[in-house]
Amino acid sequence: LLNVQVPFFFKYAVDSYSKLPDLATTEGALITGATALLLGYGAARIGASLFNELRNAVFAKVAQSSIRRVARRTFLHLHSLDLSYHVSRHTGAMSRAVDRGTRGINFILSALVFNVFPTFFEVGLVAGILTYRCGLSYGLLTVGTIGVYTLYTLAMTQWRTKFRVRMNNADNESGSKAIDSLINYETVKLFNNEAYEADEYDKVLARYEDASLKTVTSLSALNFGQNAIFGVSLTAVMLMASHGIHQ
Repeated sequence: LLNVQVPFFFKYAVDSYSKLPDLATTEGALITGATALLLGYGAARIGASLFNELRNAVFAKVAQSSIRRVARRTFLHLHSLDLSYHVSRHTGAMSRAVDRGTRGINFILSALVFNVFPTFFEVGLVAGILTYRCGLSYGLLTVGTIGVYTLYTLAMTQWRTKFRVRMNNADNESGSKAIDSLINYETVKLFNNEAYEADEYDKVLARYEDASLKTVTSLSALNFGQNAIFGVSLTAVMLMASHGIHQ
């Protein structure tokens, strides 16, 4: 709510300066409504930042507690597996998977609680304010922009997911080969297999490099498309506002 109020404080402050009486003295400037509105603008920005940080601080306990419980259950589950699993151990891949999974919990929780639902609420609030203040076309443009942005993001994310999966699999395999090879150091030295192990490790790293490059380039395409959508929408809003001013 404070984020929505910030531009209105700024608007009222700017508008009030066109109606000010003589501000020759400092005392006169301090008691003007414009000064009060500017102070309110600053307070709203500081308050929005404060509540965002308080939200993160409060949520940290919930997220870390959930991560701890899931990690403990995963640890117990690994101990409950039969001997055949542990004989064919892949320590590196398993440790990477557990670490990535626990970190993913924090990301999913924060995305759902702090990004998805609050964003939809704020978009609806802003669209309603724009419709009430400026007209239906502004509200429709806002909702349409978010709709196109969401569809584009979902489509691009589904397309680039395969690159991310390949990168994660290669990352798991590289970790598994490196750690398992070092754990079995005596066997590798006994059979003089250092060069073979290095070649196998390098092959996995090559696959990881290829998948990582595709992941980064596809992410750049995603970011460019998102910025282009907002840029076109912002240009359309400014053209609509300019046309309205001329009329």
